[in-house]
Amino acid sequence: MSIVQIEFRTSLMTLREEILQSLGHPVVSVLGPHAAKKLDLSAETVGVISIGHGAPWQERLEIIRYFKQKLPSVPIVVLLREKDKQFSEADYNCPADNPPQWVRLISQVLYRA
Repeated sequence: MSIVQIEFRTSLMTLREEILQSLGHPVVSVLGPHAAKKLDLSAETVGVISIGHGAPWQERLEIIRYFKQKLPSVPIVVLLREKDKQFSEADYNCPADNPPQWVRLISQVLYRA
């Protein structure tokens, strides 16, 4: 099962992709909402979608809604800034400043898939 990662800064995308690859699953990473909406995932079995914290709240909400329509059965994990309110549309919300918790959560979601 693949992990799809949407990030908003190249440095974080690269770092988080390396971390996700250590879980032993293929990782598809894209930078920003436009690239995310252009993804062709027809050849992928997606196990989880991870959305970074680097975009405004409303922009991340739009990406969540987009993937809920496109891949309704795939769980979405959203990383939150310290002062962000949670996304009720996402399956999981996780603090961005706690990478170990994020990795555990992604692993748990993939295990359940």
